[in-house]
Amino acid sequence: MLTRFISLGLVVLFVSAAMAAQTQEPPAKPASPVSYGFVVDNSGSYRPLLERAIDLVRSVVERNAESDESFLVTFIDASKTFVRQDMTSDKREIIDAAENMSIQGGATALLDAVRLSLEYLSANAKKEAGRTRALLLITDGDESNSQAKIETVVAQAKDANIKIVVVGMADEKLNTKLLERLAKETGGSAFYPKTPKEMSQAIENISSAIRRN
Repeated sequence: MLTRFISLGLVVLFVSAAMAAQTQEPPAKPASPVSYGFVVDNSGSYRPLLERAIDLVRSVVERNAESDESFLVTFIDASKTFVRQDMTSDKREIIDAAENMSIQGGATALLDAVRLSLEYLSANAKKEAGRTRALLLITDGDESNSQAKIETVVAQAKDANIKIVVVGMADEKLNTKLLERLAKETGGSAFYPKTPKEMSQAIENISSAIRRN
């Protein structure tokens, strides 16, 4: 009788353990490392939006993992478009560079800036399997002075497997047509927060969009 009781108890324990194993949530898949660039509008139309752009850069880069790396490009016209901070895993370097951004006049060369950023990312990102590559474009979408054509830029991004995540912010007019095409045709996403509160609510989704395979 005792033997049967012990055997029954073992069966119950075995079944309970099996059921627990079946219902247990699988371990979370670790996020893939990402190499990405901030591409930030510094043209005259962004004067009232500069602090919001800086806050966005700061909030996104602070979510970087140790294996992530990023860089910062600022753009106005072709002569005032450059890599302000080289690729780095140091969050503070990106934040410092963003805080030193300044607004200047000039015809906006948005597509030229994206092309430059794609070339820089392709040449400088770590080469390892599973690493995601992306650009985070922060602009109102104004384009008036680029030599590059959108078809060429989109094809370049696709060939390099680089998605473009767009955050469209504007004090007045927002050119969503151009921004939507850059995002959708490269496998990225577009966000249009209208207020600081909406921006705060969108940060996690923006950060996730950069890292999404």
